[in-house]
Amino acid sequence: MSLEPISGLLDDRYDVVKRLASGGVGDVYLVRHRHLHEFRVVKVLRGNLASDASMMRRFQQEARIATQIKHPNVAILYDYSQLPDGRFYMVWEHIDGQDLGHVLRERGPLPPELAIQLAIQALRGLDAIHSAGVIHRDVSPDNLMLTRDLRGRHLVKIIDLGLVKDLSADGEMNLTQAGTFLGKFQYCSPEQASPEEVALDARSDLYSLTQVLYEMLTGQPPFESESQHGFVIKRLTEPPIPLRARAPQIPLPPALEPVVMKGLERDREKRFPDATAFIHALSRVVDEIREVATVDLASEGPEPSTAEDTAAPSAPLPPRRDAGATSSPRRRSTELTKEEKLELLAQIDRAASKSETSRRLHADADRALKEGRFEEAGALIERLRQADARFPGLSELERRLAENESIARRRQQVLQAEQMLERYLLERQQTLARLALEALLDLYPNHPKRSDYEAWVELLADEAAQQKKAEQAFRAGREAVTRGDLEGARKALDTVETLDLSGKLAGTLLREIREAERGRQVGARVGEIKDRFESLMESGDLDAAAKELERLGELDVSRVTLDNLSSRLISRGFETRYRDAVTRHDWAAARQVVDEMGQAFPSSPRPRQMFAEIARLQNVAGKQQALEEGLSTLERYLAAGQTEEAAMALRVLKQLAPNDPRVVEALRKL
Repeated sequence: MSLEPISGLLDDRYDVVKRLASGGVGDVYLVRHRHLHEFRVVKVLRGNLASDASMMRRFQQEARIATQIKHPNVAILYDYSQLPDGRFYMVWEHIDGQDLGHVLRERGPLPPELAIQLAIQALRGLDAIHSAGVIHRDVSPDNLMLTRDLRGRHLVKIIDLGLVKDLSADGEMNLTQAGTFLGKFQYCSPEQASPEEVALDARSDLYSLTQVLYEMLTGQPPFESESQHGFVIKRLTEPPIPLRARAPQIPLPPALEPVVMKGLERDREKRFPDATAFIHALSRVVDEIREVATVDLASEGPEPSTAEDTAAPSAPLPPRRDAGATSSPRRRSTELTKEEKLELLAQIDRAASKSETSRRLHADADRALKEGRFEEAGALIERLRQADARFPGLSELERRLAENESIARRRQQVLQAEQMLERYLLERQQTLARLALEALLDLYPNHPKRSDYEAWVELLADEAAQQKKAEQAFRAGREAVTRGDLEGARKALDTVETLDLSGKLAGTLLREIREAERGRQVGARVGEIKDRFESLMESGDLDAAAKELERLGELDVSRVTLDNLSSRLISRGFETRYRDAVTRHDWAAARQVVDEMGQAFPSSPRPRQMFAEIARLQNVAGKQQALEEGLSTLERYLAAGQTEEAAMALRVLKQLAPNDPRVVEALRKL
């Protein structure tokens, strides 16, 4: 079987233009519809994944869900089929544009109104997805395509439904196991990365989209991290960075901050309940932006004045004294009045007191910093700033406080990372444990327990690989049970018992094997009883057959089988009574039996056949009786020499039974 890249003509409709991308799941090709002259995109599942049941279901699920969603902001699926070599493929709408991730990497943040409008379009697409009873689980800039509509306006298309999850009670699309993470670390919701098994809902997608909106507005994520896995730890332990603090140079509307922060709430109960509510909130922000722009345009007036034009006028000169007016004796400018001296002394006292207060606050703050009482130190430094913002040691205190707060935050982050790591290790969630370990080592590369943690994580990885083999053996054992190959199932059970660390798989398979063995034993027993039942029915020993039927009812036999055998037994009883009555020529008794049988089996044709048979046999018996009586009368006439009466009787017998040997012999003699 060839698994080469596809080329030429596909499905007699699509000319393959070129391969666009190749990944671990499959290849993506640009094709052109031969008859519609329209470009489309073909996504082909890799041949080596066709035997992977989970991946196969996920590929089919993506196609099945896409057919249920018809919305201008969601990519359109046109077809789903299979190549001659067995690989499955999907035919998608070709979107002439770029993904949002590429745009952000190339251009940086977008104008606020454009970013909001793109987010609203994406929310409309998500609303259509959620209305279909599923969630996307992988909302990110790379899965939002930007193109233009027929009027040249920006248009968002949501792509890649490969990780959708069915939210219905009987949904079969949850293809992940506990501790398995799907999606992108940077954009996942807190509940997606939670160690607990949290049932996801639409609010998880809304959280991810809010992160995308944040990045469109600021050009940066809402958390500081040097690695992808660090984003998970941050969103589980820290609040997001406010928009204005993240990008102070970008003029963002104030009304946008609370909307974005609400979308990024760690507690999903505090987020927007659905996409519609989120759209309404963003629409109000857009309205405010436009109102502000309208007011600014309406208030335009003359050019603003220069600084000189707007400066306050000089203070008026003191009034000129009249000639001859008396005045106080002039004193030298260096001399102070008594009142001025007292005021000066008071100022000196106040300055001395302020200086003493500042020195005391400085000393107290310094001591609090040394003793690690950082909250108290912060309060003292703030009091010192209010008392004397130019105090010489203030800036040094502020530097030390910031440095210690940074260290304290780092210690807290390390502690939280340690707690999360140890919890994941205890819960044997290998993927999340490795994630937490990487985050911890980013914070504390020389952690004293690094080697222990790394060994523990590697042990979990080995256990995960071992458990995967146990699951494969478990599935093989189940298939053997289904085929009836209990010996093969026992061999698979030995493997599962060796590899299954939880013991649950081995216990389940053992129960299924024992049930199959019991079923086989019961089947053999049922076969023996049914054989005896048939033999007794054949021999006519209906009482013994009824006892065998009772034994059969005590076993695991279907009600249909029991009813069928019971009907046969009852019917055979009627048949026996019927034959006995017919043999005795008790036609009334025979008809009574047939009436009872008709009531017991109203849909059976047998009673009608019996009634016809009774009529025929009764007629035959009547003729035979008349023949016997006629022959007896004939012999009596012959013995008495009554020739004429004998001839008349013979004529009657000849009409009744012309071929009867006794009638023929009487005719010869007469």
